[in-house]
Amino acid sequence: GNDECHDFSAGLYGDVAGLTTCKECQLGRDNDQVGQDVHTGCKGCPTGLYSDQEAQVAASGCKSCAVGLFNDQTGQDAASDCKDCVAGLYGDQTGQVACKNCAEGRYNDQTARTADTECKACTKGTYNDQTGQAAAGACKACAMGLYGDQTAQDSAGDCKGCNVGRYNGQVAQTDNTVCTECSTGKYNDETGSTAASDCDA
Repeated sequence: GNDECHDFSAGLYGDVAGLTTCKECQLGRDNDQVGQDVHTGCKGCPTGLYSDQEAQVAASGCKSCAVGLFNDQTGQDAASDCKDCVAGLYGDQTGQVACKNCAEGRYNDQTARTADTECKACTKGTYNDQTGQAAAGACKACAMGLYGDQTAQDSAGDCKGCNVGRYNGQVAQTDNTVCTECSTGKYNDETGSTAASDCDA
């Protein structure tokens, strides 16, 4: 008989004496060493990756999660272990361990988005000063006396005051023309006024 003992190949292991065949590293794990004697010699695929095949010999055998997805766990064994980027976030690279926030002035109300261009701009008359927002409702209205004539504004300071001689008593206005002129015989020498009572005789 053949009494010769052999080391188990990379991707395989043997955990009991007298084995005639090697055991394969399970799904989601790889082993780059020969002669391993326990299954713990098989390493889990790193975060952002998964392996749906047994007996992998290196982490390079692990597959990347697709764009729009992420994986924050090691040792995952199926593409379905990659999770959708949630609303407010996007994933523009493969193999991500976390998704990226939509920028200030923008929001995203859908999952599994793949680019920052899929983050939607807050409309005129509004702004958003926080990242990773998941709804248009995250865009805040420019206050009374102010207006916003551009999209994707990222701070309240981007809202502009009504010109002198005008006032505005409504929120979320989009241009200076909505600012009402002071009536004949009255004036206002300050910007951002909110009511006719700000106009003096």
